[in-house]
Amino acid sequence: MPYAITETGWRGIEEGWAVDPGETYVEELPDWLTQKVAVDELVRDAKASLSGLVQEANTAISPLQAGVDLEEISDADRNRWKAWKRYLIALSKTPEREGWPANPDWPETPES
Repeated sequence: MPYAITETGWRGIEEGWAVDPGETYVEELPDWLTQKVAVDELVRDAKASLSGLVQEANTAISPLQAGVDLEEISDADRNRWKAWKRYLIALSKTPEREGWPANPDWPETPES
């Protein structure tokens, strides 16, 4: 099957179909393109996982933050708040650590 490819993807076409501006006609998908798309998918999946973990952390932090802001928080809750804040910071650094995006080095989730 022939393909119309760009720098970021492809579409299957039939012989004789028009190729849009910016596309190139090829008979077979080049390895560099399939590899790039696979890496892009890994990055997209890792970012989605990261976003979900950040949302979970923010959900845990929010009620604790109110106690901190109002200076109405127990020592145990202050320690939980600090643990979740540290976790959030560690999450933000995950893309910088080795293993990203294929095997992210996720930090350990604090106990609730």
